[in-house]
Amino acid sequence: MRFICCVLFPLLGSFSSNAQSTSDVGKIALSVVMPENIENLDGAQFSKIESKITRIITASGLAATGYNHNFIIYPKFDIYESEVVEGGLQNITVVKGELSLSIMQIDNNLLFSTVTISLKGSGSSRSAAITNAISQVPPTNPQFEQFIQTGKSKIINYYESKCEDIVKKSESYTKMQKYDQALALLMTVPEEVSGCYAKIQDKAIDAFKAFKRQQCSELIQRATTTLAGNNYMGTLQILADIDPSTECFNEAQRLAVIAEKKANAEAKKEWDFRMEQYHDALSLEKQRMEAIKEIAITYYKSQPKTIVVNKLIIR
Repeated sequence: MRFICCVLFPLLGSFSSNAQSTSDVGKIALSVVMPENIENLDGAQFSKIESKITRIITASGLAATGYNHNFIIYPKFDIYESEVVEGGLQNITVVKGELSLSIMQIDNNLLFSTVTISLKGSGSSRSAAITNAISQVPPTNPQFEQFIQTGKSKIINYYESKCEDIVKKSESYTKMQKYDQALALLMTVPEEVSGCYAKIQDKAIDAFKAFKRQQCSELIQRATTTLAGNNYMGTLQILADIDPSTECFNEAQRLAVIAEKKANAEAKKEWDFRMEQYHDALSLEKQRMEAIKEIAITYYKSQPKTIVVNKLIIR
């Protein structure tokens, strides 16, 4: 059952700045998004909460950053009670509060999973008590484990239900020669979506080949100009970017023979290695997929990172 609810909380935040790599692509990941500020928390406490959330995610076996930031985990931290208890040498401040986490899908404002745990901390001041409460958040809490697993299952179900829509949309982008957008969209599908992932990879290869065919003439022209300038290593590097499925690959090979005769040993070695990969179907497939992932990451890095959610749809 799903329904539209009122605003749970305003979501205007910033993403954690973990490095992104091609190893993130094809895996379910939750980007940690922190609000602009949390009332009554200082910078150190704010960072401590972010670090705790990252540990909760990684303890569950997921990555704590997503290259496309489509699925996020977002916190809400509240202190609802604070009292000073008289002690022997000094008074002790005791605080009680809650930490709530939500797993959300940004594109469609879907809320997939939530969890709230109670917190209690004490210290010589209210700030110290809050820090103590945050430090006691256990990353392996069974409630967190269930929270993450629920979110993960719903993410997989989401992609299974959207597989055909994603394929059709990517085909539309490819026809419009928006190859980076097509590849970025396809690469959002995680490997765990077994019924869809193989189809997605095939479509990604098709879009990549179309992209390489479009690049072909430009690369040949650049290589020809570079060769004329006696830059033999540069020529081979340009030619190595031409996919063997393209019509101009034979011309690339012809130019490579000329450049290779005059290139230094390092350039020849690099070119020979690339040619070995081209003649090995498995290596060529891996090479293409790595290039596809790089294109996807570059595309999403260029996209805005600030998000605002006005309403949530509970699934």
